[in-house]
Amino acid sequence: MIKLTILAALFLLVVACGSDTAVDSGGAPAASDDTNDFGFDVSITARAEAVFTIDDVKSTGWKSSKEFPADELEGVSAVWFGFFQQKNLEVWIYDTHKEAVGLGTGPAEEIVAATRGVSGGGAGPYMKQTTHFGAYGVVGNLIVLCEVEVAVCESFADALP
Repeated sequence: MIKLTILAALFLLVVACGSDTAVDSGGAPAASDDTNDFGFDVSITARAEAVFTIDDVKSTGWKSSKEFPADELEGVSAVWFGFFQQKNLEVWIYDTHKEAVGLGTGPAEEIVAATRGVSGGGAGPYMKQTTHFGAYGVVGNLIVLCEVEVAVCESFADALP
């Protein structure tokens, strides 16, 4: 009886966690098919029609810490590191959503794969020793590397004007 109860609970957990998030008519974030070893989403795409500036990013409550040279990432006009909801966020600004998807998702996926579950080193192109990104988002013309989990990216996307 106990085994049956545990099996039923696990089944419900798998069903609840396995549902896809869709983009609604308001442009809410959509989870990707990209998941980590535990089945959690590691990327989102949101607000494809939007073009954001660093001022829009700052209006979310994101606190900038440092701007980095944009020369290590193809097509990027600016790279910023800062904090949102007490989590590290690195923001790459492209001219368009299409450029963010085409030029930014590959490097973002590599960084998330390299730093997911890592302790003591490894991170984005600039924060090599201290930051561990568990997820990324393509939000309009932005690539956003998010510490820990995709929920941080979703909250950030929701906070943008």
